[in-house]
Amino acid sequence: MVGTALAAAIAGMAGQRQVRAEHRHWRRQLRRDAYAAFTVKADEVYEALRGVEAELGRPGHDLDGVRATLDATRRLVRGGLHDAQTAVELEGPEELARMAGELAKSLSVCVAAIEARIVGREGGDALDANDSYRIRRFLNHASKKREQFVSHARDAIDV
Repeated sequence: MVGTALAAAIAGMAGQRQVRAEHRHWRRQLRRDAYAAFTVKADEVYEALRGVEAELGRPGHDLDGVRATLDATRRLVRGGLHDAQTAVELEGPEELARMAGELAKSLSVCVAAIEARIVGREGGDALDANDSYRIRRFLNHASKKREQFVSHARDAIDV
Protein backbone atom coordinates (compact mmCIF):
# COMPACT_ATOMS: atom_id res chain seq x y z
CA MET A 1 0.00 0.00 0.00
CA VAL A 2 2.74 2.43 0.94
CA GLY A 3 4.72 1.39 -2.13
CA THR A 4 1.73 2.10 -4.39
CA ALA A 5 1.18 5.52 -2.82
CA LEU A 6 4.87 6.36 -3.15
CA ALA A 7 4.91 5.26 -6.79
CA ALA A 8 1.81 7.37 -7.49
CA ALA A 9 3.39 10.41 -5.81
CA ILE A 10 6.60 9.99 -7.80
CA ALA A 11 4.65 9.60 -11.02
CA GLY A 12 2.62 12.72 -10.18
CA MET A 13 5.76 14.78 -9.57
CA ALA A 14 7.31 13.52 -12.79
CA GLY A 15 4.12 14.44 -14.65
CA GLN A 16 4.18 17.95 -13.17
CA ARG A 17 7.81 18.39 -14.20
CA GLN A 18 6.91 17.29 -17.72
CA VAL A 19 3.99 19.74 -17.88
CA ARG A 20 6.21 22.61 -16.65
CA ALA A 21 8.89 21.71 -19.19
CA GLU A 22 6.34 21.63 -22.01
CA HIS A 23 4.91 24.96 -20.87
CA ARG A 24 8.39 26.57 -20.83
CA HIS A 25 9.04 25.20 -24.32
CA TRP A 26 5.69 26.56 -25.54
CA ARG A 27 6.39 30.01 -24.03
CA ARG A 28 9.88 30.06 -25.55
CA GLN A 29 8.38 29.24 -28.95
CA LEU A 30 5.78 32.02 -28.61
CA ARG A 31 8.51 34.48 -27.73
CA ARG A 32 10.71 33.31 -30.59
CA ASP A 33 7.84 33.76 -33.04
CA ALA A 34 7.05 37.24 -31.67
CA TYR A 35 10.70 38.33 -31.78
CA ALA A 36 11.17 36.94 -35.29
CA ALA A 37 8.00 38.62 -36.61
CA PHE A 38 9.06 41.94 -35.12
CA THR A 39 12.57 41.66 -36.55
CA VAL A 40 11.24 40.80 -40.01
CA LYS A 41 8.94 43.85 -40.00
CA ALA A 42 11.72 46.10 -38.72
CA ASP A 43 13.97 44.81 -41.49
CA GLU A 44 11.28 45.55 -44.10
CA VAL A 45 11.06 49.14 -42.87
CA TYR A 46 14.83 49.49 -42.71
CA GLU A 47 15.36 48.15 -46.24
CA ALA A 48 12.66 50.45 -47.61
CA LEU A 49 14.35 53.41 -45.94
CA ARG A 50 17.75 52.40 -47.27
CA GLY A 51 16.22 52.24 -50.74
CA VAL A 52 14.72 55.70 -50.33
CA GLU A 53 18.02 57.08 -49.09
CA ALA A 54 19.87 55.56 -52.05
CA GLU A 55 17.31 56.86 -54.52
CA LEU A 56 17.48 60.38 -53.04
CA GLY A 57 21.25 60.35 -53.44
CA ARG A 58 20.94 59.70 -57.15
CA PRO A 59 20.63 62.74 -59.45
CA GLY A 60 17.42 62.69 -61.43
CA HIS A 61 15.62 60.53 -58.90
CA ASP A 62 11.89 59.96 -59.04
CA LEU A 63 10.64 62.20 -56.24
CA ASP A 64 7.03 61.04 -56.64
CA GLY A 65 8.18 57.43 -56.39
CA VAL A 66 10.21 58.26 -53.29
CA ARG A 67 7.20 59.92 -51.68
CA ALA A 68 5.01 56.89 -52.50
CA THR A 69 7.59 54.51 -51.01
CA LEU A 70 7.91 56.70 -47.94
CA ASP A 71 4.11 56.76 -47.50
CA ALA A 72 3.99 52.96 -47.75
CA THR A 73 6.85 52.70 -45.26
CA ARG A 74 5.09 55.00 -42.81
CA ARG A 75 1.98 52.79 -43.08
CA LEU A 76 4.16 49.71 -42.44
CA VAL A 77 5.58 51.35 -39.30
CA ARG A 78 2.09 52.19 -38.03
CA GLY A 79 0.62 48.84 -39.06
CA GLY A 80 2.71 45.70 -39.29
CA LEU A 81 5.66 46.90 -37.21
CA HIS A 82 3.37 48.27 -34.50
CA ASP A 83 1.40 45.01 -34.39
CA ALA A 84 4.60 42.97 -34.16
CA GLN A 85 5.87 45.29 -31.41
CA THR A 86 2.67 44.69 -29.46
CA ALA A 87 3.31 40.92 -29.58
CA VAL A 88 6.80 41.48 -28.16
CA GLU A 89 5.33 43.67 -25.44
CA LEU A 90 2.86 40.92 -24.53
CA GLU A 91 5.42 38.13 -24.55
CA GLY A 92 8.11 40.09 -22.74
CA PRO A 93 10.34 40.29 -20.94
CA GLU A 94 10.12 43.99 -20.15
CA GLU A 95 13.66 44.73 -21.35
CA LEU A 96 12.93 43.32 -24.81
CA ALA A 97 9.63 45.16 -24.98
CA ARG A 98 11.53 48.37 -24.23
CA MET A 99 14.13 47.57 -26.91
CA ALA A 100 11.42 46.83 -29.47
CA GLY A 101 9.91 50.22 -28.69
CA GLU A 102 13.28 51.90 -29.14
CA LEU A 103 13.84 50.22 -32.50
CA ALA A 104 10.34 51.08 -33.71
CA LYS A 105 10.79 54.69 -32.58
CA SER A 106 14.18 54.88 -34.29
CA LEU A 107 12.67 53.70 -37.57
CA SER A 108 9.74 56.09 -37.22
CA VAL A 109 12.11 59.00 -36.58
CA CYS A 110 14.08 57.99 -39.66
CA VAL A 111 10.90 58.18 -41.75
CA ALA A 112 10.22 61.65 -40.33
CA ALA A 113 13.80 62.76 -40.98
CA ILE A 114 13.61 61.72 -44.61
CA GLU A 115 10.22 63.38 -44.99
CA ALA A 116 11.68 66.59 -43.56
CA ARG A 117 14.46 66.51 -46.14
CA ILE A 118 12.08 66.18 -49.09
CA VAL A 119 9.32 68.55 -48.01
CA GLY A 120 9.00 71.26 -50.60
CA ARG A 121 11.42 69.58 -52.99
CA GLU A 122 10.37 69.73 -56.59
CA GLY A 123 13.02 68.34 -58.89
CA GLY A 124 15.19 65.30 -58.93
CA ASP A 125 18.27 66.99 -57.49
CA ALA A 126 20.30 64.66 -55.32
CA LEU A 127 20.40 65.38 -51.60
CA ASP A 128 23.38 67.38 -50.51
CA ALA A 129 26.08 65.68 -48.46
CA ASN A 130 24.77 66.99 -45.12
CA ASP A 131 21.25 65.68 -45.71
CA SER A 132 22.56 62.31 -46.84
CA TYR A 133 24.82 62.13 -43.80
CA ARG A 134 21.91 62.89 -41.43
CA ILE A 135 19.73 60.22 -42.98
CA ARG A 136 22.57 57.69 -42.87
CA ARG A 137 23.08 58.48 -39.16
CA PHE A 138 19.42 57.71 -38.51
CA LEU A 139 19.73 54.45 -40.44
CA ASN A 140 22.88 53.49 -38.54
CA HIS A 141 21.15 54.19 -35.24
CA ALA A 142 18.26 51.94 -36.22
CA SER A 143 20.69 49.22 -37.30
CA LYS A 144 22.40 49.32 -33.89
CA LYS A 145 19.04 49.14 -32.12
CA ARG A 146 18.19 46.08 -34.21
CA GLU A 147 21.47 44.38 -33.30
CA GLN A 148 20.80 45.02 -29.60
CA PHE A 149 17.27 43.68 -29.87
CA VAL A 150 18.35 40.49 -31.66
CA SER A 151 21.17 39.87 -29.20
CA HIS A 152 18.85 40.17 -26.22
CA ALA A 153 16.15 38.14 -27.96
CA ARG A 154 18.60 35.28 -28.38
CA ASP A 155 19.36 35.38 -24.68
CA ALA A 156 15.67 35.49 -23.80
CA ILE A 157 14.89 32.34 -25.77
CA ASP A 158 18.09 30.54 -24.73
CA VAL A 159 19.47 30.13 -28.24
